Amino acid sequence: MDRRVRFWIWIAWGALAIGPAQGAPVAAGEWRSLRDAGGGAVVEARFEGLKAGHYLLRRRADGRLFEVAPDLLGGEDRAHFGQAAKRLADELSRLNPAAGHDMFSGTPFEARAAEEVAHALGLQPESRSLHSRSWRLYASRVPGYRLFGAMPYSVALYADEQGHATSLSVVYANKGDFGSTAGEAAQHFNGGSEASAATLAAAMEHDAQTVGAALVKVLGEPRAQRFGEGKARHTVRRWDWNGHSLLLSTKEGESVLLQVVPLDLAAAGGRTATTSNTQLHQRLLADVAREPNGDVYLTQIPMVNQGPKGYCVPATFERVLRTMGIESDMYLLAMIGGTRAGGGTSVEALMAAVRSLVYQKGRRTKDIPVKDLRIREVKRYLDAGIPVMWTLFSVDEYNHSADENTATRRKTSDWQAYAASIAAAADKISRKPKPDSKHHICLIVGYNEQTDELAVSDSWGPQFERRWVPAKVAAWASQGGLFLILP
Repeated sequence: MDRRVRFWIWIAWGALAIGPAQGAPVAAGEWRSLRDAGGGAVVEARFEGLKAGHYLLRRRADGRLFEVAPDLLGGEDRAHFGQAAKRLADELSRLNPAAGHDMFSGTPFEARAAEEVAHALGLQPESRSLHSRSWRLYASRVPGYRLFGAMPYSVALYADEQGHATSLSVVYANKGDFGSTAGEAAQHFNGGSEASAATLAAAMEHDAQTVGAALVKVLGEPRAQRFGEGKARHTVRRWDWNGHSLLLSTKEGESVLLQVVPLDLAAAGGRTATTSNTQLHQRLLADVAREPNGDVYLTQIPMVNQGPKGYCVPATFERVLRTMGIESDMYLLAMIGGTRAGGGTSVEALMAAVRSLVYQKGRRTKDIPVKDLRIREVKRYLDAGIPVMWTLFSVDEYNHSADENTATRRKTSDWQAYAASIAAAADKISRKPKPDSKHHICLIVGYNEQTDELAVSDSWGPQFERRWVPAKVAAWASQGGLFLILP
């Protein structure tokens, strides 16, 4: 069979498609009617990048991307897409130098391995589960790090279960980071190091102007639109390029944010698809592990490293929202959650802000006041694969118990003796005065009824993914509040 004939059969039936179908795209672009050898229109498509010497074309009917070798196209089509490829190469040669990193390749995120993007930006792995992956860099810790000419504080990259990049979130001058240490002001200005509302405003203006000017120089003037869901909805300046939308926004007194998202997500105003409750229930149940020693725990909770600030609240909420199939970013959550200078966030304020987003996605929330925290209070939720958010006092006695027990478990074979040993130690701690400092929130992700322990997960990095603490010690350290997002 002639190669050109095979091409039309494949493209008509979708055999060349890569990436998930996300519905017919509505982003701006020039659609072209590709014709077969007989001159009849077969499919409408547009150019959206290059991959390994092939053109990437998006089919209008269902939004799928196709890899097409140039020599499989007819003369007019080949010339048209060849010109598009030349324009792309020219823009790419100017865009990466403007960014200061080879973060773009000419292949849209959805068809590109996220690891390539992470490597180009110097990001470190943050989480990897069966359902998503993420990388992050606290760039203010890297001397001289700049992205589009300005110093970001956090650069976070997210990917789907196939490892394709889905979005990039870059946070520049912001209230939570800028007030965390006086030295943050000095990183924006060569003068004094006194962080204040005035210096934050000046830093935000500097970053917004610097990043905006770098993008305008390469991509031209942006257009304004609203983007986001619920209380996170905000006005952005939008540039479209090569299957991506670059969105730059400033929230007065809060932060400067650059996001890179797929074109169709920007065209939809940031409204994302929702995993059905049936699919979510099945996925959550499949992610529950049960060990011979009685351990029951959740295995696929994404890690989010809250960094050097008091961002435990938005980081913990991001982890739970992503587990429940709702895309989120802790910095956006912090903005809607009333983050204070230096990074502290009110649990109550963020809970109120998150509820509307949760309801929009067909989920529900539940508050559980608990006077005496015991395994029975959380068991049925954990058995269903649902993580439990828990407010506590993260004092030294509690953390020492969690660290020591977790280390001892790795070399334990006599679980009955282990249970007796930790019970005696827990009893001593529980007799101490109830703590009332070091407010914290984390996740309860497991339990063991035989040893009377709870598994907890803190947003401090992979080494804190799962620690085991006696239930009696957890009850002693508890502030008494549990919060859940339910299907």
